[in-house]
Amino acid sequence: MFWGLLSLLLFAVASGTPVGDQDEDIQVQENFEAERMYGKWYDIAIGTTCMWMKNYKEKFSMGTLVLGPGPSNDQISTVSTRLRQGDCTCVSGEYLKTSTPGKYTYYNPKWDVSIRSYVLRTNYEEYAVILMKKKSSFGPSTTLKLYGRNPELREDLIESFQQLALEMGIPADSIFILANRGK
Repeated sequence: MFWGLLSLLLFAVASGTPVGDQDEDIQVQENFEAERMYGKWYDIAIGTTCMWMKNYKEKFSMGTLVLGPGPSNDQISTVSTRLRQGDCTCVSGEYLKTSTPGKYTYYNPKWDVSIRSYVLRTNYEEYAVILMKKKSSFGPSTTLKLYGRNPELREDLIESFQQLALEMGIPADSIFILANRGK
């Protein structure tokens, strides 16, 4: 039932609203506790309006995301690891906390990319759904990600994620489950 209510709320916020407008209306996890998100997560699924990701979705595979305390109290540290062309690559950085628990910002000057991330739903021990709104020279995009504490999640969580992505206006052919290549 919660997924249905969350889906309706997010759909109402996303419908007809350009990326970047009214982002303060996005509801993050109630009573969010950042420290409970720390640790290792697996990339399970992605839904995106980013054409580049859609065009190369068959090349994406499951990776990991490790979250922890940042170098200052207003930051959270991230290390993303994934397999790219047969090699394991790591990308690390710090997201800035905002005045809204569960909302973070990130800026990469090298690529001139701004990202706002929202932890929409998590039970901390099993799964997390994170919405990312990106602005770059390629234009705005919205990406919804499903993470799991383990490489496999219950089918009902995956189905709820797919339904949420559709309700947010992400096309069905831009929602994909990441392949677990075992590395």
